[in-house]
Amino acid sequence: MPKSVPSFTIWAVDKEAVNAEAKKMLGLTCDTDVSSHEVFCKIFWSQPTDDLYLVMAVEPYRLNERLTIQQGLFLLGNNVQFSFHNCLVNLLLHAKKHGRPSNGWLHKIEVAPKARADVLRTLDKVNINSATLFPGLDGFCESLQVAVQIQESDVWPGIALAEDREKWVKGI
Repeated sequence: MPKSVPSFTIWAVDKEAVNAEAKKMLGLTCDTDVSSHEVFCKIFWSQPTDDLYLVMAVEPYRLNERLTIQQGLFLLGNNVQFSFHNCLVNLLLHAKKHGRPSNGWLHKIEVAPKARADVLRTLDKVNINSATLFPGLDGFCESLQVAVQIQESDVWPGIALAEDREKWVKGI
């Protein structure tokens, strides 16, 4: 019995718009570097006022090989008493209340299981795969496994599992 492939979701966030709104909420100037250690601690380690919960995209001030390669950012909520979702919703509602078009700042892209191989193939063409995102043996092995799955879907359409192929070939 073939193993079902789940759908997956890609989230796209307009980090400039989100950060600009968060800075307005916090009373910071637009050129404030929220990734600096001092500002980061002020925003994320101090207890915010009751209605001042939000999210911001920040660059880590300590990098490792993986973060450098991925050019990673973190989307963080500033109040541990509220879920990330609530902090994000509060920021979006604040923008809407002040007449700013927050409905274009967050996009959810759901990829159907049948499109998985095409999406992964396209990402691989622009050098986005497990080997490039997760340097080391684990990333290489995961990338190789995905490449084999894509190859299998291209060469053996409709026959997904190795044991199914073996039965099919023996039947010839």
